[in-house]
Amino acid sequence: MIKKIFLTLFIIHLSLIKAYAVCPVGAAMPLKAIEEQITQKFDGAKEFIYFGYTPTGFVLSVKDELMFDECGCLTDTGKILLNALGQIMKLSGRRWMILVHSRDGNTQVDRISRTSLRAGAITNYLTDQERCLINQLFPIGFGSIMPTTHASEGRKALGNRIDFLVEDYNLRID
Repeated sequence: MIKKIFLTLFIIHLSLIKAYAVCPVGAAMPLKAIEEQITQKFDGAKEFIYFGYTPTGFVLSVKDELMFDECGCLTDTGKILLNALGQIMKLSGRRWMILVHSRDGNTQVDRISRTSLRAGAITNYLTDQERCLINQLFPIGFGSIMPTTHASEGRKALGNRIDFLVEDYNLRID
């Protein structure tokens, strides 16, 4: 009986190792390469998408209405965008923060719960599609739009937005 239990645990262990072997492992992709891939995929949607640098890394900001409908469900367009972005995230080998900002809601508590749910929905969708991303994504719901002196006019014009931030604290902006 004990041999059977150990054999079963060993088989489960081998099946888990096989699943992890599918995930890419290696050095993190340079930030410039990530920027080039994002620019190629999303350059035609400048009305809804902004990309650029912040003091903590490279950011892709997406207008909230492109990703979610009025009920808070991911739209088909949002899913297409996340599928394309998920491939870049997976191959980058870097940590990505999903920062959701919104002015909608009567109180800050309403805004935080709304943005946290949306950040969670994005993370769940990406990890369901690209299972390797589970340790690379960090969802944060900010509630109100976080004021920043580093945001360009294009990014501020998005209003309610979702930021996909590739962390790089060695980045120097002059």
